[in-house]
Amino acid sequence: MNRRGALTVLAFLAAGVLIAEFAVNYLHSSPAASVAASSSESNNGSPVVDIKVNTVAAVGFGDHPNWVGYLPTTFFKVPPNATIRMTVDQQDTPTGLRNPYLGLVRGTVGESMTVNGKTMNAIDPTLAAHTFSVPDLGVSVPLPGIDATNPKNTDNIVVFSFKVPASGIFHWQCFVPCGAGTLYGNGGPMQTLGYMDGQIEVG
Repeated sequence: MNRRGALTVLAFLAAGVLIAEFAVNYLHSSPAASVAASSSESNNGSPVVDIKVNTVAAVGFGDHPNWVGYLPTTFFKVPPNATIRMTVDQQDTPTGLRNPYLGLVRGTVGESMTVNGKTMNAIDPTLAAHTFSVPDLGVSVPLPGIDATNPKNTDNIVVFSFKVPASGIFHWQCFVPCGAGTLYGNGGPMQTLGYMDGQIEVG
């Protein structure tokens, strides 16, 4: 093999090592999880854990200040067999769902949520701003967008509960194509942990 061929092989090997290192770091390291506080309540002997997040049209900081996201974090650590009570302060306008089925509330306690205190089992899919979906747990909750023409409608408070098993790490994400400027709205924040992607660590 001549020198040029040897250098080409070495370059490909180095690139392979860098890609493998990136993949390992991506899969096995993440920002510190927010440890959710258990309330004094219990549900059939299991702890009830409160998690509160906001959804915003632009996070306003970091590498992508104009990206949509969940704040303050998308990483949660919760105890085994807990009931998670999510409160989402939804502050973004509608983008709409490509699949109307995602307008249904699924996998929550009672197959329902409350929006500004009103119990709901579904929303008009065209009015969704985001979803909170945990595929491996069968949880999917559509989050209705605010009415930008109504100055009094600055947020929608969405509350729902779901249960987690004894252990595991569960990926969650938004399924509304809200990644503006990306292919079909499904890139950028939609595929990035810490924005519209997160994980729940049980244990």
